[in-house]
Amino acid sequence: MTYDHGAPSRAAETGPGTGIGTNIATDTPTDDHAPLTGSSRVAERLPVTTLHAVPALARAEARLLLRHPLNLLGLALLTLVLLTQPWQWPQDSFRVITAQMVMEWGVLIFFAANLIGTAARRAGTRELLSTAPLDRTHRTAAACLAALVPFVLACLFQAVLLGLCLAFRVDLGHTPTVWEMAAGPLCVLGAALLGTATARWAPWPGVPFAVMVVLVAFNYVVYSTSERFLGFFVEFVLWTSPMSTFEKAPGSAFWHVLYLLALSLGAGALAMLRDSTRRGPWLGVCAALVLAAVFSGVWQLP
Repeated sequence: MTYDHGAPSRAAETGPGTGIGTNIATDTPTDDHAPLTGSSRVAERLPVTTLHAVPALARAEARLLLRHPLNLLGLALLTLVLLTQPWQWPQDSFRVITAQMVMEWGVLIFFAANLIGTAARRAGTRELLSTAPLDRTHRTAAACLAALVPFVLACLFQAVLLGLCLAFRVDLGHTPTVWEMAAGPLCVLGAALLGTATARWAPWPGVPFAVMVVLVAFNYVVYSTSERFLGFFVEFVLWTSPMSTFEKAPGSAFWHVLYLLALSLGAGALAMLRDSTRRGPWLGVCAALVLAAVFSGVWQLP
């Protein structure tokens, strides 16, 4: 057995841990760990944290959100309301297919998103997450992206429900506009984003309940006034006597949708503001969305 004096220099050229060696006899490169080397080369070309890991983590967050018991309970309660609804009065039927999911689904998905966002803190595993390749900014971004999944499902739910009402000739007074139908799914989106934002800014027991009490109380205060569109559970029709009389509520459903969209995106921006290393741009986004909510909130009123 002879010693090849050129082997150390060739090993130095290839570098440690590359998985690529050199055949001493033929002086040709050998690849003992080709899959690992190939993936490492791809990782060098593409930033994994921004192009791959965040969408993958968002899908995992979406699965957690959809499978959460509170989310499933909300869907079950909403289905129960629809099955027990008499569908006799147009005002009642119109409310059910436009705003009902705000209470049954929106409230519970807020708590579901909050519990998912505070799971690491409650389990005492935040130190483990701090050593992960993804920082809190990426995890928060993934949680915000995951909120889009129940929003899309809520839109599909509304579309199917409206189709069934039209197919079975349910008396709705008039066919709801896309703006009236969009209010419920937007509240579901906003609830999920607000649950994440609350988990980031105030991950303490009792805070989510206090936030929801404030929101419900505010909605209750404006519910029976001319400023009802400032609330979240909004009936776009007025209850009159006799109940078969259909009368639209004064206000703009279009501007109400923009109002809800600004509030929902504002909750997501607030969550990102808490964890982003570059807070300046997110402060600008939050300020712009606050102005949008104020202006659309004023324009929606009669």
